[in-house]
Amino acid sequence: MSFPIIQKSLFYQMILHAGPMAKFVLIILTLMSLISWAIIINRLFVFKRIKNQGKKFLEIFWSTNDLKILFTESRNYGASPISLIYQSAFTELKKWSREGFIEKNMFLENLTETMRKTAQFEYLRLRQGLTFLATVGNTAPFVGLFGTVWGIMRAFHDIGLKGSASLAEVAPGISEALVATAFGLVAAIPAVIGYNYFTQRVMEQKTIMENFITDMLNRIRRGYIRSEKSK
Repeated sequence: MSFPIIQKSLFYQMILHAGPMAKFVLIILTLMSLISWAIIINRLFVFKRIKNQGKKFLEIFWSTNDLKILFTESRNYGASPISLIYQSAFTELKKWSREGFIEKNMFLENLTETMRKTAQFEYLRLRQGLTFLATVGNTAPFVGLFGTVWGIMRAFHDIGLKGSASLAEVAPGISEALVATAFGLVAAIPAVIGYNYFTQRVMEQKTIMENFITDMLNRIRRGYIRSEKSK
């Protein structure tokens, strides 16, 4: 199948007539760009699901005081970090309840540690793919710059071989340089934007997790105080 419009385009012709090294650089930059876009699209869906499920779980959290019911409901919101934090806290609470005697300070310290470990794990999970975006954003322009330098070197090499500096002799090397520069920017710009955007989303979720841990501990403390008064 042929695509006449594509084949006649200037950009396509520049890529087609590029040298082996330039094509190698363009392949690397294309792969970096494709993977970056895959990560960006995936993270968009992930954070949207996290936001929606987290909001629904918090509504249930504040509407009921029954921890068992809340635990059952939390399983329906597995994408939400705060839901998973609650599940880890409830599991730890059940372990301590089976022990019979519970020393308040030790119990709260252990519960806090359990929730913070889960929060740390979720924080790392939220950052998946961001390191690659940062790497592409930082390195793609330099990979493109390498292709640019290589194209200019090729242009001067052709001038030296043919002894002339006509546009026809210089153009192939210069076109390689320009295409490499363009590909480097095309790969880097979305990666940088995506990294900054998702880093902000991660920090928001980190704050939400920290606030939830505080709210959860306050609820446990209030329950402990009520149980002490009822004795």
